[in-house]
Amino acid sequence: MTLIQKIQKSKYHLIFSVMPFVILAGVIKTFCHFLGWEIIPKELTTFFPSILTGIIFILGFLLAGVVIDYKESEKIPNEIAVSLYSIWQEADFIKNVQDCPSAPGMLTKLKLFIPTLKTEFFIKQNDQLLNLLDALSADVVLLGKEGATANYLLRMKVEISNLKRIMNRIMVIKTTDFIPSVFIYIQAITIIFLSVYCLLSVDPWWGGLILVCIFTFVIFAILNLIKDMEDPFEYDGSGYSKSDEVSLVVLDNLQKELEGKSS
Repeated sequence: MTLIQKIQKSKYHLIFSVMPFVILAGVIKTFCHFLGWEIIPKELTTFFPSILTGIIFILGFLLAGVVIDYKESEKIPNEIAVSLYSIWQEADFIKNVQDCPSAPGMLTKLKLFIPTLKTEFFIKQNDQLLNLLDALSADVVLLGKEGATANYLLRMKVEISNLKRIMNRIMVIKTTDFIPSVFIYIQAITIIFLSVYCLLSVDPWWGGLILVCIFTFVIFAILNLIKDMEDPFEYDGSGYSKSDEVSLVVLDNLQKELEGKSS
Protein backbone atom coordinates (compact mmCIF):
# COMPACT_ATOMS: atom_id res chain seq x y z
CA MET A 1 0.00 0.00 0.00
CA THR A 2 1.42 3.36 -1.04
CA LEU A 3 1.72 6.38 1.23
CA ILE A 4 -1.07 8.16 -0.67
CA GLN A 5 -3.42 5.20 -0.14
CA LYS A 6 -2.57 5.09 3.56
CA ILE A 7 -3.36 8.80 3.89
CA GLN A 8 -6.66 8.36 2.03
CA LYS A 9 -7.69 5.57 4.40
CA SER A 10 -6.71 7.54 7.48
CA LYS A 11 -9.45 9.25 9.45
CA TYR A 12 -7.29 12.37 9.20
CA HIS A 13 -7.21 12.31 5.40
CA LEU A 14 -9.26 15.53 5.18
CA ILE A 15 -6.54 17.36 7.09
CA PHE A 16 -3.85 15.98 4.79
CA SER A 17 -5.91 16.92 1.74
CA VAL A 18 -5.91 20.58 2.86
CA MET A 19 -2.16 20.82 3.41
CA PRO A 20 -1.21 21.26 -0.30
CA PHE A 21 -3.42 24.37 -0.44
CA VAL A 22 -1.88 25.69 2.78
CA ILE A 23 1.65 25.15 1.48
CA LEU A 24 0.78 26.74 -1.87
CA ALA A 25 -0.69 29.80 -0.16
CA GLY A 26 2.40 30.12 2.05
CA VAL A 27 4.75 29.85 -0.93
CA ILE A 28 2.80 32.48 -2.89
CA LYS A 29 2.81 34.85 0.09
CA THR A 30 6.56 34.39 0.53
CA PHE A 31 7.24 35.07 -3.14
CA CYS A 32 5.01 38.15 -3.06
CA HIS A 33 7.01 39.54 -0.13
CA PHE A 34 10.50 38.95 -1.51
CA LEU A 35 9.56 40.05 -5.03
CA GLY A 36 8.03 43.26 -3.70
CA TRP A 37 4.50 42.48 -4.92
CA GLU A 38 2.79 43.42 -1.65
CA ILE A 39 1.18 46.48 -3.20
CA ILE A 40 -1.88 46.73 -0.93
CA PRO A 41 -1.14 49.04 2.03
CA LYS A 42 -1.35 47.55 5.52
CA GLU A 43 -3.93 50.19 6.55
CA LEU A 44 -6.54 48.10 4.68
CA THR A 45 -5.95 45.14 7.00
CA THR A 46 -9.00 46.11 9.08
CA PHE A 47 -11.35 45.22 6.20
CA PHE A 48 -10.21 41.62 5.93
CA PRO A 49 -11.77 40.25 9.17
CA SER A 50 -15.25 41.31 8.03
CA ILE A 51 -14.70 39.69 4.63
CA LEU A 52 -13.50 36.49 6.29
CA THR A 53 -16.55 36.53 8.58
CA GLY A 54 -18.83 36.69 5.53
CA ILE A 55 -17.06 33.73 3.94
CA ILE A 56 -17.32 31.66 7.12
CA PHE A 57 -21.03 32.55 7.40
CA ILE A 58 -21.76 31.23 3.91
CA LEU A 59 -19.71 28.12 4.59
CA GLY A 60 -21.66 27.57 7.80
CA PHE A 61 -24.92 27.85 5.85
CA LEU A 62 -23.73 25.22 3.37
CA LEU A 63 -22.44 22.92 6.10
CA ALA A 64 -25.72 23.13 8.03
CA GLY A 65 -27.68 22.05 4.96
CA VAL A 66 -25.35 19.14 4.24
CA VAL A 67 -25.47 17.97 7.87
CA ILE A 68 -29.28 17.77 7.73
CA ASP A 69 -29.11 15.51 4.67
CA TYR A 70 -26.35 13.47 6.29
CA LYS A 71 -28.41 12.85 9.44
CA GLU A 72 -31.28 11.65 7.26
CA SER A 73 -28.92 9.34 5.39
CA GLU A 74 -27.84 7.71 8.67
CA LYS A 75 -31.35 6.26 8.98
CA ILE A 76 -31.26 4.55 5.59
CA PRO A 77 -29.24 1.39 6.51
CA ASN A 78 -31.64 0.65 9.36
CA GLU A 79 -34.65 1.15 7.08
CA ILE A 80 -33.14 -1.29 4.57
CA ALA A 81 -32.45 -3.82 7.34
CA VAL A 82 -36.00 -3.62 8.69
CA SER A 83 -37.58 -4.10 5.24
CA LEU A 84 -35.30 -7.02 4.37
CA TYR A 85 -35.97 -8.75 7.68
CA SER A 86 -39.73 -8.31 7.26
CA ILE A 87 -39.62 -9.88 3.79
CA TRP A 88 -37.44 -12.69 5.12
CA GLN A 89 -39.88 -13.47 7.93
CA GLU A 90 -42.85 -13.63 5.58
CA ALA A 91 -41.01 -15.78 3.02
CA ASP A 92 -39.69 -18.10 5.74
CA PHE A 93 -43.20 -18.57 7.11
CA ILE A 94 -44.56 -19.38 3.66
CA LYS A 95 -41.73 -21.87 3.14
CA ASN A 96 -42.16 -23.70 6.46
CA VAL A 97 -45.93 -23.52 6.93
CA GLN A 98 -47.44 -23.36 3.45
CA ASP A 99 -44.59 -25.22 1.69
CA CYS A 100 -44.62 -23.09 -1.49
CA PRO A 101 -41.94 -24.22 -4.00
CA SER A 102 -40.83 -20.65 -4.84
CA ALA A 103 -40.13 -19.64 -1.22
CA PRO A 104 -36.60 -21.15 -0.94
CA GLY A 105 -35.50 -19.32 -4.09
CA MET A 106 -36.78 -16.06 -2.67
CA LEU A 107 -34.85 -16.62 0.57
CA THR A 108 -31.71 -17.19 -1.48
CA LYS A 109 -32.24 -13.93 -3.34
CA LEU A 110 -32.72 -12.08 -0.05
CA LYS A 111 -29.30 -13.31 1.12
CA LEU A 112 -27.78 -11.75 -2.00
CA PHE A 113 -29.35 -8.34 -1.43
CA ILE A 114 -26.80 -6.81 0.99
CA PRO A 115 -23.67 -8.03 -0.89
CA THR A 116 -25.20 -6.75 -4.13
CA LEU A 117 -26.02 -3.43 -2.48
CA LYS A 118 -22.47 -2.92 -1.22
CA THR A 119 -20.66 -4.08 -4.35
CA GLU A 120 -22.87 -3.56 -7.39
CA PHE A 121 -24.94 -0.57 -6.27
CA PHE A 122 -22.54 1.51 -4.17
CA ILE A 123 -19.23 0.75 -5.89
CA LYS A 124 -19.90 -0.42 -9.45
CA GLN A 125 -23.13 1.63 -9.67
CA ASN A 126 -24.89 -0.74 -12.06
CA ASP A 127 -28.48 -2.09 -12.23
CA GLN A 128 -27.91 -5.46 -10.58
CA LEU A 129 -29.67 -4.46 -7.35
CA LEU A 130 -32.70 -3.09 -9.18
CA ASN A 131 -32.85 -6.32 -11.20
CA LEU A 132 -32.77 -8.24 -7.93
CA LEU A 133 -35.73 -6.23 -6.65
CA ASP A 134 -37.61 -7.05 -9.84
CA ALA A 135 -36.81 -10.73 -9.30
CA LEU A 136 -38.19 -10.53 -5.76
CA SER A 137 -41.39 -8.98 -7.08
CA ALA A 138 -41.67 -11.83 -9.60
CA ASP A 139 -41.24 -14.34 -6.74
CA VAL A 140 -44.16 -12.72 -4.91
CA VAL A 141 -46.32 -13.28 -8.00
CA LEU A 142 -45.25 -16.94 -8.12
CA LEU A 143 -46.04 -17.38 -4.43
CA GLY A 144 -49.50 -16.00 -5.08
CA LYS A 145 -50.05 -18.57 -7.85
CA GLU A 146 -48.87 -21.31 -5.49
CA GLY A 147 -51.52 -20.43 -2.92
CA ALA A 148 -49.59 -18.31 -0.41
CA THR A 149 -51.73 -16.28 2.00
CA ALA A 150 -52.64 -12.88 0.57
CA ASN A 151 -51.77 -10.97 3.76
CA TYR A 152 -48.17 -12.18 3.68
CA LEU A 153 -47.86 -11.40 -0.01
CA LEU A 154 -49.21 -7.89 0.55
CA ARG A 155 -46.67 -7.19 3.30
CA MET A 156 -43.84 -8.42 1.10
CA LYS A 157 -44.99 -6.22 -1.80
CA VAL A 158 -45.09 -3.19 0.51
CA GLU A 159 -41.55 -3.84 1.80
CA ILE A 160 -40.18 -4.44 -1.72
CA SER A 161 -41.71 -1.12 -2.80
CA ASN A 162 -40.13 0.49 0.25
CA LEU A 163 -36.71 -0.89 -0.75
CA LYS A 164 -37.19 0.54 -4.23
CA ARG A 165 -38.04 3.92 -2.72
CA ILE A 166 -34.92 3.81 -0.53
CA MET A 167 -32.71 2.95 -3.51
CA ASN A 168 -34.11 5.95 -5.37
CA ARG A 169 -33.36 8.16 -2.36
CA ILE A 170 -29.76 6.96 -2.27
CA MET A 171 -29.32 7.63 -5.99
CA VAL A 172 -30.66 11.16 -5.58
CA ILE A 173 -28.32 11.80 -2.64
CA LYS A 174 -25.28 10.47 -4.54
CA THR A 175 -25.97 12.43 -7.73
CA THR A 176 -27.25 15.74 -6.31
CA ASP A 177 -24.99 18.54 -5.09
CA PHE A 178 -26.25 20.85 -2.36
CA ILE A 179 -26.79 24.26 -4.01
CA PRO A 180 -23.85 23.89 -6.45
CA SER A 181 -24.02 27.53 -7.61
CA VAL A 182 -23.41 28.81 -4.08
CA PHE A 183 -20.51 26.39 -3.70
CA ILE A 184 -18.93 27.69 -6.92
CA TYR A 185 -19.37 31.29 -5.78
CA ILE A 186 -17.78 30.65 -2.40
CA GLN A 187 -14.80 28.94 -4.07
CA ALA A 188 -14.32 31.98 -6.31
CA ILE A 189 -14.64 34.39 -3.36
CA THR A 190 -12.17 32.32 -1.36
CA ILE A 191 -9.55 32.35 -4.12
CA ILE A 192 -9.95 36.12 -4.60
CA PHE A 193 -9.75 36.75 -0.84
CA LEU A 194 -6.57 34.70 -0.38
CA SER A 195 -4.98 36.16 -3.51
CA VAL A 196 -5.60 39.72 -2.33
CA TYR A 197 -4.31 38.84 1.14
CA CYS A 198 -1.07 37.58 -0.43
CA LEU A 199 -0.65 41.08 -1.93
CA LEU A 200 -1.31 42.78 1.42
CA SER A 201 1.63 44.42 3.17
CA VAL A 202 1.79 43.14 6.76
CA ASP A 203 4.33 44.11 9.40
CA PRO A 204 6.08 41.84 10.21
CA TRP A 205 5.77 39.95 6.93
CA TRP A 206 5.95 36.52 8.52
CA GLY A 207 2.84 37.42 10.53
CA GLY A 208 0.95 37.76 7.26
CA LEU A 209 2.42 34.43 6.15
CA ILE A 210 1.08 32.70 9.25
CA LEU A 211 -2.34 34.32 8.88
CA VAL A 212 -2.75 33.41 5.21
CA CYS A 213 -1.85 29.80 6.03
CA ILE A 214 -4.43 29.74 8.86
CA PHE A 215 -7.13 31.30 6.67
CA THR A 216 -6.40 28.80 3.89
CA PHE A 217 -6.54 25.85 6.27
CA VAL A 218 -9.84 26.89 7.86
CA ILE A 219 -11.64 27.72 4.61
CA PHE A 220 -10.47 24.71 2.60
CA ALA A 221 -11.03 22.36 5.53
CA ILE A 222 -14.70 23.38 5.63
CA LEU A 223 -14.99 23.18 1.84
CA ASN A 224 -13.50 19.67 1.80
CA LEU A 225 -15.74 18.61 4.68
CA ILE A 226 -18.82 19.78 2.78
CA LYS A 227 -17.75 17.94 -0.37
CA ASP A 228 -17.02 14.79 1.62
CA MET A 229 -20.36 14.81 3.45
CA GLU A 230 -22.38 15.48 0.30
CA ASP A 231 -22.13 11.76 -0.58
CA PRO A 232 -22.57 9.71 2.62
CA PHE A 233 -22.43 6.48 0.59
CA GLU A 234 -19.04 6.95 -1.08
CA TYR A 235 -17.49 3.57 -0.28
CA ASP A 236 -14.26 2.27 -1.80
CA GLY A 237 -14.86 -1.48 -1.54
CA SER A 238 -12.15 -2.20 1.03
CA GLY A 239 -14.55 -2.45 3.95
CA TYR A 240 -13.40 0.92 5.23
CA SER A 241 -15.26 4.18 4.96
CA LYS A 242 -12.97 6.85 3.56
CA SER A 243 -13.96 9.46 6.08
CA ASP A 244 -17.50 10.34 7.05
CA GLU A 245 -19.58 7.76 5.21
CA VAL A 246 -22.69 6.25 6.80
CA SER A 247 -22.01 3.09 8.79
CA LEU A 248 -23.33 -0.18 7.34
CA VAL A 249 -22.78 -2.20 10.50
CA VAL A 250 -26.50 -2.88 10.92
CA LEU A 251 -26.60 -4.41 7.43
CA ASP A 252 -23.49 -6.51 8.07
CA ASN A 253 -25.10 -7.84 11.26
CA LEU A 254 -28.31 -8.65 9.41
CA GLN A 255 -26.36 -10.50 6.71
CA LYS A 256 -24.70 -12.65 9.37
CA GLU A 257 -28.09 -13.33 10.91
CA LEU A 258 -29.61 -14.37 7.57
CA GLU A 259 -26.66 -16.63 6.82
CA GLY A 260 -27.07 -18.20 10.26
CA LYS A 261 -30.79 -18.83 9.73
CA SER A 262 -30.11 -20.56 6.42
CA SER A 263 -27.32 -22.78 7.77
